[in-house]
Amino acid sequence: MEQPKVTVVIPIYNVEKYLDRCVESIVSQTYENLEILLIDDGSPDRCPQMCEEWAKRDSRITVIHKTNAGLGMARNTGIENATGEYICFFDSDDYVDHRIIQKCILSALENRSDVVIFGYANVFEDGRVENMKMKLPRTVFKDEQICDQLLPGMYTYDMGFGISAWGKFFRLGSIVENNLRFKSEREIISEDAFFALEYYPKVRTVSIVNQPLYFYYKRGDSLSRGYKKERQHKNDEFIRVSLDYIAQENLSNNVKSHIVARYHMYTAATIKQLIVSGISPKNKKQELDDILRSETLRKTVSCKVLRLHKAKLAVLLLFIKLKMYLLCKWFINLMK
Repeated sequence: MEQPKVTVVIPIYNVEKYLDRCVESIVSQTYENLEILLIDDGSPDRCPQMCEEWAKRDSRITVIHKTNAGLGMARNTGIENATGEYICFFDSDDYVDHRIIQKCILSALENRSDVVIFGYANVFEDGRVENMKMKLPRTVFKDEQICDQLLPGMYTYDMGFGISAWGKFFRLGSIVENNLRFKSEREIISEDAFFALEYYPKVRTVSIVNQPLYFYYKRGDSLSRGYKKERQHKNDEFIRVSLDYIAQENLSNNVKSHIVARYHMYTAATIKQLIVSGISPKNKKQELDDILRSETLRKTVSCKVLRLHKAKLAVLLLFIKLKMYLLCKWFINLMK
């Protein structure tokens, strides 16, 4: 088998508790022709020193220290410094199976893939491991199948995986030749979702490795679990920018309806975060009113999109569409 170089990019910020586990899982890969880029995104803990210690232990590791600018920008630093034929982006609080690169390379070479998607498992703080099952109509997607089936399915997890960059193995040229980069999460929420929208319509072949090779750590202290006042405004901006891009690129209505469904999932998650947050009841009521009365949200609710949702979320969205806000609040209380 050919042995093309693979660049592994690990953005790092405030993860000293998990970093060794992540890096150890990469340096112990069965596939050895690796370039490992540790991108220290201005981490305030011991991570910068830990990165340098790892570089002394393994010559394949290069450490890049930069001013903090967020996950998307750290990944871009990796792209701009990569010298491999393939590239992957692993999150520094997660870890991977020691065969992940070997299996992805084999699939990429056999199928001439622009990207390989692999399975994953959720790992909980109590040690439980939950393998996420894939539901696949095929293991290789080509040309129009990518936008007709694969991309929409990733937005709504129909096949058991989403659009996260950590779950993919890319041919670097498919990113560089199309001049693609990740947006900053400070610019647009879910930089992975928008990158997928830009990326997948431009590629020819995607293959699947139907095995849980990535271990996604469900941190109890994850920032994504906390409610932030501006969250729904960012959700609204995400869908506005995404719909503008879909219109500009003349992408299908199927892609459009599924990315709208994902926006609804983001909104539902924001409501859940709000409900369990520690803000005062008065402020909580005002925040909820603002979300439910969002014109951006209401205008995206259609029968076609409602059919993509589970029953509870579909009912809530229907109440929002009909401006039945008291029923919305009653229903949200039932969903707690």
